[in-house]
Amino acid sequence: MNNADFWASVRTIIDEGFTPGGLQKLDTYAEQFISGRLVYQRFSPREQHGCTAGGETNVIASLLAGAETGTDNTTSPTLSDYERECQCGTQQETTIEQWLR
Repeated sequence: MNNADFWASVRTIIDEGFTPGGLQKLDTYAEQFISGRLVYQRFSPREQHGCTAGGETNVIASLLAGAETGTDNTTSPTLSDYERECQCGTQQETTIEQWLR
């Protein structure tokens, strides 16, 4: 699986509403991420190390937040960079809360 396929897979898990199969896939991704078998371009080696130190829950939350980073299609072109960042942060928060429930 390449980087684009991975992020598309995570996006699908989010879009499908965290089905049991999707949750299992997230657990698998987290285990592979922690073991170093999967390295994704959105994370530097330092970020990956810090992420894995937080454990599986932190890894999954980081992956979900990373998937939301690429979804700028919902932002207005008239927003400032700060407003865009705030909107993205709100979407990341919503996605992580949905996963936790």
